[in-house]
Amino acid sequence: MRKLATAIGLSLAILLVVPLASETVVSYHRRYEASKLLAVVRRLRPAVTTQTQAQEQLKSFSRFEQVSDLRREGVAIHELDYEFLNGTNWSDSLAYHLRFVPFRLTLPWTRFVVNLEFVNGMLAEIDVGEMQVDQPGYLHPNGASVLIVSSQLGALPGNPWGSLDAGFNGYYEHSQQTAGLDEKGNFNGFTCCYERFIRLDDRASERQFSQSLNFQLRCLTSFLRCKNDREILP
Repeated sequence: MRKLATAIGLSLAILLVVPLASETVVSYHRRYEASKLLAVVRRLRPAVTTQTQAQEQLKSFSRFEQVSDLRREGVAIHELDYEFLNGTNWSDSLAYHLRFVPFRLTLPWTRFVVNLEFVNGMLAEIDVGEMQVDQPGYLHPNGASVLIVSSQLGALPGNPWGSLDAGFNGYYEHSQQTAGLDEKGNFNGFTCCYERFIRLDDRASERQFSQSLNFQLRCLTSFLRCKNDREILP
């Protein structure tokens, strides 16, 4: 019986350790690759960088790249997408089946994405975002999203928040969060799911441009949640 108990205990320990080790290795590798990609993106400029120039700088990230050609309202768009998740499908599945364990076995789900869109051989838009699950059961994560366009080209058709009023002068920022309400509809003090949306073009200052791409990718590798959007993008 003692040998059987030891074997069961060892098996359970392995089931607990393997996901943790796998998540850690994968998350640090993807954080490293995401940081290198982000460094490249910081050098790109809509209406200045050509598609050829961008693809030359991005060729080392081809294994993370998804390519698509599409048309929106008659505009032909060449699109490059890059996604970095901090987990693996098999470790997420294992964690789900071991959800009875009284502590989390895997990192909080975190996603870093870069979307580049080209028109007529020129970079037209840069869209960068990072998000992390906040409270289980709530639709929105903590996250920050940055859209960079050209004042000459404007936002491409189909962008859900590309149109801004005439007061837009090169930089726009909007924040929102989810609040908890009691049965009477009054705020009960609970908040979560902090989101921030930034749009800028070539009229923005160099400081605004730099700060808008200052994503804190440590959220990809930390077992402590990034509690709000400011921890993701200061």
